[in-house]
This record gives sequence, structure tokens and C-alpha cells, in this order.
Amino acid sequence: MKKQMLFGIIIVIIGLNLLFNAINLSIGNFIAPLIFFILGLYFYKRKHTFISLLFFIISVSIFFDHLLGVNFISLLIAVVALYYGIRLVRAPSSIEKRRNRRRKEKREEHKEEVVDEVVSVKGEEQVVYTPTMRRSFIGDIHYMGESYELNDLTIWNGIGDVRIDLSKAIIPEGETVVIVQCMIGQIDFFVPEDLAVTIQASTIVGEIYLFHEKHEGINQQLSIATRHYKQSPRRVKLVLSTVIGEVKVRAV
Repeated sequence: MKKQMLFGIIIVIIGLNLLFNAINLSIGNFIAPLIFFILGLYFYKRKHTFISLLFFIISVSIFFDHLLGVNFISLLIAVVALYYGIRLVRAPSSIEKRRNRRRKEKREEHKEEVVDEVVSVKGEEQVVYTPTMRRSFIGDIHYMGESYELNDLTIWNGIGDVRIDLSKAIIPEGETVVIVQCMIGQIDFFVPEDLAVTIQASTIVGEIYLFHEKHEGINQQLSIATRHYKQSPRRVKLVLSTVIGEVKVRAV
């Protein structure tokens, strides 16, 4: 039986080689993509999702380059550049709309607000919100150790991980908005069980874990909110997105 199986494998290899030669392809073109694909499967079965994803991307990149004549990495970078370019073009109007909506909500609630500064425009005083910004091309961003004051926060990270523990945060009254955008990497949030949160998570290629829900694949989006979110005196809105990687939100 073993000899028969070995003989069959040899015949299959010979047949594939003849087939590839007939269509002007070399079997060697498949060896490198196959090796990286097997490595990706190996790490995926051991729950190393991010590492396995990198091997899968390398495998697909070599396959596209050798067989289709398409530079997959350049294609991916072009798509990412277009995506973030469009986001940046649209960002000013979306930020202004969000600020106007928040001002209206706070006026209706008649709550005291702490603002960064007040400016005069055409003789009228207007409230100016200046959310905290953090940008990093390569590296990790962590808010995990000591207690910290949480205000509106926007984080953009190129390659690396973002880890934030909201149980360490001093959260002001009203709605606090945290936006995290990551090109390649993992976003981790630890949320106290008694904190009112609404979460909008998305990934182009990767996985999303929101408490007990898990979604994986391509172009995944998931939104959830705790009960009575709008009525909570302190609440946090999380907008989390990655191009390639994972988004994880866990209760503590």
C-alpha cells in the first residue's frame, strides 16, 4: 500500500510538471508560495493570527508576482493610500458634524462642560474642542499602567499595536470619543463591565472580537452598544479600525 501511494504521488508530480510545461509555467513558481502558505496554516492553527496573516500575504504576493505579473504589495499599498487619502479629505467635514452633534446633545442635557478654550468669532463666543492626537508610523502605543485622564482621543498608528485599559481611565461626564486607526497591527481595549460604551469596529483583512462576538475574514464591520448608553452620565464611544490586523475589546 505504501509503495502504491508513493508511486501515485510520483505520477501526480510528473503529471503536474507536464501540465505546467504545456502552459509555459514552472512548478518551481509554486514552491515558495506553497511554503509560506503552509507556514501560515501552521501559525493559524496555533492561534497566532497576526503572524499567520503575514505569511498568507507573502504567499499571495509571490503568487501574484510570478504567475500574474502583478506586484501585490504595491497594489496593497496603493489601495491603503487611496483609502486613507479619501478618509483625510472627508475628515474635516465629518469631525465638524460630530462636534456640532455633541454641542447640541450637551445643550439639551444642560450639563456643565469643561472646554479647552473659548474664542470670539464675529462678536460671538464659540466653544472650541481640541481633541488629543497621537500619531506613530512604527511602534506601539499603550495606556495600561498608571491612572490617566481620558479626553477625546484620536490615534493613528502605521505598524504596531495599540493597547488601552479603560479601567485605569478617569472619565469625565458626558460622551468621550476615542478613535483608533491602525494600518497593520492589533488594537486591544479593556473595558470595565460597569462602563457604558458604544463600539464601531472594522477591519479590511483580519478579525474582530467584541466581548463574546467574533468576526473574521475580509471587510468585517461590527457595532454594539451597552444598554441605556445615552442615559449614562459617563459614556465612551470607541471607533476602531485596522487595514490588516485584529480588533479586540474585552471586559474586565
